[in-house]
Amino acid sequence: MKIVTTRFGELEIDASRIIEMRGSGILGFEHLRRFVLLMHSEKIPLVWFQSLDDGAVAFVMVNPFFINSDYQPEIGDHEVKMLEIEKPDDVLLLSIVTIRSNHSTVTANFRAPVVINAVKRLAMQIVLEDPDYPVRYVLQNNSVSMEDGVGRDEKDLSNLRMLSHAGDV
Repeated sequence: MKIVTTRFGELEIDASRIIEMRGSGILGFEHLRRFVLLMHSEKIPLVWFQSLDDGAVAFVMVNPFFINSDYQPEIGDHEVKMLEIEKPDDVLLLSIVTIRSNHSTVTANFRAPVVINAVKRLAMQIVLEDPDYPVRYVLQNNSVSMEDGVGRDEKDLSNLRMLSHAGDV
């Protein structure tokens, strides 16, 4: 399928790469149900979560484990069932990145990660009850590149590769 996007122009997207949102979708964007992950490079931990329902909407996302290897969110039974998760290795977690208007602060939302079943391409954003996970986790002081290996898990990188294609963007 073809989609015209604001950031990337016209893209040809293979239907097998479409990720369907379950539940309420992304907070504030509940009407957007289909997305695709676009990865520029395996050496940059940021990916784009491009809406297929609105070409003007794309979220910058990061795997929170690349930033903080101690991140241990609990995914409830309800979410596991809705996403049809059969084993932990099928799961990819991503946090939405926000760049503040003054460009001096970049944060990731650790409180409401997007949980993706990488095998079945189903996703939902969940809001964690744990107050230790902030909505605005500052990245500048905590950033780690994928090359550093801190918090990097080959399974996580494998799931990113499976859902996106390096060089897409």
